[in-house]
Amino acid sequence: MPKAMVAGAGGITLLAAAKRTTAVANSAGATVAGVDKYRRIVVLCNITASDGAVGDTLDVYVDVSLDGTKWLNAVHFTQQAGNGAARAEYAVLDPANPGTSVVNVTSDAAAGAVRPAAWGPYIRGRYTLVDAGAHGQGHTFSLTAWGQA
Repeated sequence: MPKAMVAGAGGITLLAAAKRTTAVANSAGATVAGVDKYRRIVVLCNITASDGAVGDTLDVYVDVSLDGTKWLNAVHFTQQAGNGAARAEYAVLDPANPGTSVVNVTSDAAAGAVRPAAWGPYIRGRYTLVDAGAHGQGHTFSLTAWGQA
């Protein structure tokens, strides 16, 4: 029987719940160290509101690192349109699922993709927010992780 998820009832905050309105490329949250003590990590991307135009986009990522400096993209959640409906998605990182081919880490995973074997003692969330036409965009979302010992 697997052990219960740990890291507190609220999980590990990778990106705090907030409305983000400024167009930005690759804005990273704080680095969280010590997550290699978990054998599996579940990450929840919770988008509670999007109030921009259809051409605006939000991309949310999870990266891991072996040394805290070189980051490997492990998750790229489904891209959210500026006028998209609220939704939640989760991804599972599990090094017991190593895959059968090499992974090119010089680019991010495709939208909606998970590289489940990506692992390391460091984890972070990041996002890219694109404004398609100077009309104001806004997405309210959070990114939270839970580790399984």
